[in-house]
Amino acid sequence: MIRSITFFVLFVGLAVVIPFYFNELLLIVTKNIGLGWVTTTILIRLVVIILFIIALKFLFLAFEKTKRLKTWIITLIGIIPGFLISFAISPIYNTDYGIFNDDLKLENIADLSTATSGTFSNAPQNTVIAFFTTSCPFCKSACRKLNQNFEAGQNLKVDFIFPGTREDADRFLEENNGTQFNSHLIADEATFMGYSGYNFPSIFVITPNGETKYHWIGDQMNYSALDYLLSLEQ
Repeated sequence: MIRSITFFVLFVGLAVVIPFYFNELLLIVTKNIGLGWVTTTILIRLVVIILFIIALKFLFLAFEKTKRLKTWIITLIGIIPGFLISFAISPIYNTDYGIFNDDLKLENIADLSTATSGTFSNAPQNTVIAFFTTSCPFCKSACRKLNQNFEAGQNLKVDFIFPGTREDADRFLEENNGTQFNSHLIADEATFMGYSGYNFPSIFVITPNGETKYHWIGDQMNYSALDYLLSLEQ
């Protein structure tokens, strides 16, 4: 009985601890094994469920009345609580999966060079062009996600465009792991707003022929979008 209870505590502990390190595990598996963000999120939650089911198995083995319960019955009992443990600690949001697109196009890309005082240069390759403001929380999140995708193997060109001062932009990049990406300033606020579509972050995926493939705002650059960006070559 003591052995069964010990294993029960061990496996429950693992099932509870793993979701607390959900993002860290997500990056490690995506970066080193290459399963992709969507697949890895599902895998981590599945592992939590399995660990909880194993924990229940040991708990039931500790008592005479339940030790003969069939494994499939224990599995049915444990699936929902196991999922709820994962969900409660690391929730699933309705924008986490699926490729979003509002069909906004980035027009006059060639004029961005002039708007950024010559620092931006367009190239015939897949490119992410993101319009950020330094106070926007979703912009900060998007910057950190792109850095994680870069660490996981993303190799396409990324350009961040800010209003305001270089000092503010550099501080933003430093605080949100974005210093390895190209960054530019548009001094004229009306021009910046016109390009961004008045939403932040405003993230465009541009094809080699200069067309807008996708446009994401807010938290729409999700796991599915990150997988898509990983699949693109320069």
